[in-house]
Amino acid sequence: MTRIATPGTDRYSTAEFMAILIARYCSGDRELMGSGGANQLVSLAASRLAQLTVAPNLWLFSGGAGVYNSKFDTLPISTWDPRAGYQAESRILIADVVDNGTKGRKPGDRIARGGSGYGGLQIDKYGNINMIGIGGPYPDLKVRGPGSVGVVWLGSGPNNVYLEHHNKRTLVDKVDYRSAAGWMNGGNERFETLNGRDGPQLVWTPICVCDFTEDEHRMRLVSVHPGFTVEDVIENTGFELVIPDNVMTTTPPTDRELDILRTRVDRDGLLKKRRMTVG
Repeated sequence: MTRIATPGTDRYSTAEFMAILIARYCSGDRELMGSGGANQLVSLAASRLAQLTVAPNLWLFSGGAGVYNSKFDTLPISTWDPRAGYQAESRILIADVVDNGTKGRKPGDRIARGGSGYGGLQIDKYGNINMIGIGGPYPDLKVRGPGSVGVVWLGSGPNNVYLEHHNKRTLVDKVDYRSAAGWMNGGNERFETLNGRDGPQLVWTPICVCDFTEDEHRMRLVSVHPGFTVEDVIENTGFELVIPDNVMTTTPPTDRELDILRTRVDRDGLLKKRRMTVG
């Protein structure tokens, strides 16, 4: 049964928590945080928060607006929102945004990490993403998705994924269509097919954090958020996760993280109202 995913406290919302988790992951000097077009509240908030805390030299890219390093303090509702371009350092054409995703990464290029705003209708145990649709054969879909524009970026390097809903319909054993390559069929297939390019590293959901095993590249549970248990994660995942002997509890937000998020990133409190679900 679907229910709202809550962290078991009124101190912060699940969406605020996820933005903070993603921001924490970004700390390198040559990292780029990218967000796609629509439905990007969490990744945009995480990107800007990372710049203000752990990663001042990080580049924030808003794909819909085609801008780099905007300085918004009122959270845009998507990267197409004009606020996403507030005091941006530069802008490129949307055709170049899409074209850049198809190009190989050269030595010295910035590495896309952290808030790369990718989710989908389905994600499987190897991190492959389906945004095309459910059912078939194509084009006779039961549910039609938004399509694959932008997710080609996932084929170019070690991006990460966040999901706003954790359930067996989304986390499936095998995606109906592969619109974005994760670790493909596991093992070394991605390295061999995509010229050694690394795959997804982390998956953030409203109830847990996962990574991928070093050999098979199967999704593995890393930590469970406050208010949830390992059993909750297993019960609401549509494939067999790798479960370590010791699973941590995800570290809650600090007062400083919440203050910066609410006063310098999301002054309208959009993340407080954002609903995420489990089941």
